[in-house]
Amino acid sequence: MSGVLQALVEGLLNPLTTPAHVMSLLALGLLLARQPHRFIVLLLFALASAAGFVAIVLAIETTPARTVLLAAAAALGAMVAAGWAPKLLAWLLAAVAGAALALDSPPQAVTLSEAYATIAGTALGACALLVVIAVIAGHANAHWQRLGVRIIGSWIAASAILVLAVQFR
Repeated sequence: MSGVLQALVEGLLNPLTTPAHVMSLLALGLLLARQPHRFIVLLLFALASAAGFVAIVLAIETTPARTVLLAAAAALGAMVAAGWAPKLLAWLLAAVAGAALALDSPPQAVTLSEAYATIAGTALGACALLVVIAVIAGHANAHWQRLGVRIIGSWIAASAILVLAVQFR
């Protein structure tokens, strides 16, 4: 049983230990804080990540998920920096980020129960981190705080673009 619990904890920490995951969740959380339809964005992210995890369980081939996740992080960061987020584009990018994050998180477990625990932990950890970031960013109401959120968005976009540039070099 301790192996399953350890796998669950590893899954919970996975979104915090992978830079591409952190960047995309941070950008999506900052964008989510300013969206009037927060629940829809969060639901789309969760459903898309669930679909990605089902694809992993069904043993899908290797995908360019990390590249797609970095591209989504760059787009989300740019939208945060611009302070401009069309509803449909935000929904699409939330779904893309959720699926890509899931596909980029294959479990490194020995048994099936540990693999499922890792997947469940990663899904819970990603959604929890997304909600925490959105709640914190939602309290940034002063002018200088909103400016700081936009600066963080620009840094995320720039960092993701630099990583993609190095990857394609």
